[in-house]
Order: sequence, then structure tokens, then C-alpha cells
Amino acid sequence: LWVHEEVAKKLSLSSYRRLKCQSVAVDGTGAKPAGAKLKNLEWTDLGVRGSRLMGDESTIAQVHPKELCDAMWNHSERQGSKFLKGVVETLCYEEGDSGRRISGVVVDGQKIAADVLILSMGPWGEVLQQAVPACGMLGVKYHSVLMRSGRVLNEAVFFSGLGDPEVYPRNDGNHYVTGFPDPPRVVKEIPGEVEVREDMCSRLVKTMQQVSSEMAEAEVTTKQSCYLPFTRDSVPCMGKAPKHENVYVATGHGCWGILLSLASGKAISELIVDGKATS
Repeated sequence: LWVHEEVAKKLSLSSYRRLKCQSVAVDGTGAKPAGAKLKNLEWTDLGVRGSRLMGDESTIAQVHPKELCDAMWNHSERQGSKFLKGVVETLCYEEGDSGRRISGVVVDGQKIAADVLILSMGPWGEVLQQAVPACGMLGVKYHSVLMRSGRVLNEAVFFSGLGDPEVYPRNDGNHYVTGFPDPPRVVKEIPGEVEVREDMCSRLVKTMQQVSSEMAEAEVTTKQSCYLPFTRDSVPCMGKAPKHENVYVATGHGCWGILLSLASGKAISELIVDGKATS
């Protein structure tokens, strides 16, 4: 956690905080159990069969993914980085002394020269397979909703039962609710245009109403969906691409993308600059 805490302080991230995390078993009855089952729970109070503390403020931390990414990019821009948005269509090769060397990429029909190429495109991995054919990418689609119950909660919950949804309260009063993933598949939906299915969002809201009297009164402020990137063996793919001089890969982190982001970035940067990751 120290890496995220250090970056949060340096970049003044308002969403970073420590909190607790509980595993809570529920039966879906909606009944309020005896107080003994609820004494260690902050907001889950309906249909509870048991609970187990997964971590507290000494081991659990949280940051808003978008705030972290935006702050990291703003910092990079101040160091001279530039952002180009487009569709990478193909890799451009030239033969080198020690293997295949990339001279650039074709973006929206235009070649962009490159000294080093890092392939880190989440589940949209067709171009990745040009350099690493064995690294086929899949996406697992998750829906999520944001709910506001009127107060800031300090306890994330992983439910067991009712489809095993997960709830991550944020320090701005929103509670991020997700679960019920689709099967893994090759992603064809366009980034930023991923379909949001109303039935899945309604299922998430209904489930929250079955496990918490507080959530039963909560306002739904956002409905959304996204793909988590997985390799075919579910192990992140990182390092120098085989048989290539100047191509690197960092992808397939699944649901641990934000957690592993800073360490992954540091490791890949060391590999490129120093030829070896040592941190």
C-alpha cells in the first residue's frame, strides 16, 4: 500500500483513504437477524448469515481509478508527454541485429514513428497478437451502479450469496456496486461505447435492497459497464516481447489493474531504461 499512499500524497488525490473490508454471507430473505450477527457490520443488516473481517485500515486502502489515472497523466504531461487518441491498426517492422524491431505503428492510417513500443490496451488486444501471437486477450464484462444513501460509508463488502456482488463505498458519498460478470469473450465493442444493459443494473440495485435497509432507500446516480482484461490463462502478461528488440507488454491484470498499476509501470520503465526490473 505504501506506493499508492506515496503517490496519493504527491499528487494530492482526494479519494485515497484507508477503510475496512468484510466478507458477508447472505440468504436473500431480507429479514433482519439477531443483533449478534450485525454487531461488527456497518451497513449490511438484512438476510445476514455470518461475516468475516477481510482487512482493516492497516491492510486495506482505496483510490478512485479515474482520479488516479487523470492525475498520473497530468503529471506526465508536465514532464513533456503528449497524448494522441486513435486506433492502432498495425505494427511497422524493420529487421534488427538481435530480432524484429518496431519502427512505428499505423494509427488511423498514419504511421507514427517509435523508438520503443509498449502494448497495454486492456481487452482490445488484436494488435498485441501481431507481436505476441500466444497472448490472446479476453474481456470479462461487468456492470456497475453508483448509489447514494446519504452518508459516507467506511466498509467495503464482498457478499457470498445472491450472486456474490461487491460494494466499494467511496469517500464522496457514492457506493460503487458491481457483480454478475458475463463469460469471457473476445471484445468487439468499441471503447467508450460499451453497451449498458438495464436488466443487469436493476439486478444489482434489487440485490442491494435485499441486504441493506440503508441501500433500500439509496438513490441510483449512475449505471455503467466495462470490460476487465484477462489473458487466456488469467495471468498478467508483462515483459519484453519474445523475438523483439524494442517491444514491451503490460496487460491482463484483470480486476487488480489499479492495485498493480503503479508497480507494473515502474517495473516496465526499469526494464526499458535499465534493461532489468529491480524494484
